[in-house]
Amino acid sequence: MSTLPADEDYAMSLLMIFRSAGIRARQSLRAAQVNRDFLSMNFGRQADYQAALAYAEERGWLSTEFGMIRLSKHGFDEIC
Repeated sequence: MSTLPADEDYAMSLLMIFRSAGIRARQSLRAAQVNRDFLSMNFGRQADYQAALAYAEERGWLSTEFGMIRLSKHGFDEIC
C-alpha cells in the first residue's frame, strides 16, 4: 500500500486526539474511541483513518493491540 502526502496529516490528527485526551507516552486509548473521535471531528473518512493508523504505526508513533492504541515515546515527542 502506498502512502499519500495526506496520510501524514491524518496521522498527526490521530496524535492530536491523544494530546487532547492528555495521554502521555506509553499510555493507551480504546481503538474504537479513537476511530469515533477521528470521524466525528471530521478529520477524514474511515479509509483515511485506516491509512493514518498504518502510517503512524510505520513511524513508530502508535501501536495497536487488543483493541487499544498505545502512544509511543516517539509519538509523544511528535506532539510536544
